[in-house]
Amino acid sequence: AMSATPGFFEALAAQCKAKDSYLCVGLDPRTATAEEAHDVCCRLIDATKTHACCYKPNAAFFEAHGAAGWAALKGVIEKIHAVGSLCLLDCKRG
Repeated sequence: AMSATPGFFEALAAQCKAKDSYLCVGLDPRTATAEEAHDVCCRLIDATKTHACCYKPNAAFFEAHGAAGWAALKGVIEKIHAVGSLCLLDCKRG
């Protein structure tokens, strides 16, 4: 049976249409602490949420801060969802 929940690409197409935009905002916080990374990303999300269809946080920048970084990344993903947008996690290696 098909799910009533749209898949990622359907949700992305709906975001693009609703916002008349194709903007995906990369979140690569080069900060000294995990808390700063979280705060910088949340400010960027608030500043771009009316135009951005998707956000792409780069896990490596959070991972560099250890456990606190992973917690910060979780908070950023929650913020992305709270503003009604989509998250595409960049966790490429090598």
